[in-house]
Amino acid sequence: MQLEEKTEVKAFSILTNRYIQLSLLYLLLFSMPFILKSPQLLIGSVINFLLIVGITQFKAKEILPALFLPSISTYIYGTLFGGATTFLIYLVPLIGLANMLFVLSYRYLKIEHLNIVVAAILKTVFLFTITYILFKASVLPQIFLTTMGISQLFTAIIGGVSAHLFVKSLKKI
Repeated sequence: MQLEEKTEVKAFSILTNRYIQLSLLYLLLFSMPFILKSPQLLIGSVINFLLIVGITQFKAKEILPALFLPSISTYIYGTLFGGATTFLIYLVPLIGLANMLFVLSYRYLKIEHLNIVVAAILKTVFLFTITYILFKASVLPQIFLTTMGISQLFTAIIGGVSAHLFVKSLKKI
């Protein structure tokens, strides 16, 4: 019985290691497009949830690579946008920057209960503006206007609010 108890304690203590937690965050963010496949509303909401949880637990420089992983894996996997997925390569760095804007806005804006909504709006406006410019320059197809516009807003709000409530509930424990 005592050996079993020690094994449980040791297994749990592994999960409290920051490097293990950060590695799990990276792994989850990279693998979500492979695991969930579709719809974008679900994938994006889970990814935004993980990004907000990540910024509450780690320094910005620690999660910097994580900001780019979901779009890189979506590009590699190639199914979310069908035949237009090849065009995603133009947006990968911009999505990473939009994710950075999202998590840093969430962290540093001190607007009680509205910081996540403002962060989601900032992310969406940034992504949609860049996508619109690239669409008008005939670099991107029209499908990206919706996915980098209203879809981003919904997924950022759903994932962000869920993460905010989750983190607040953990603090009460």
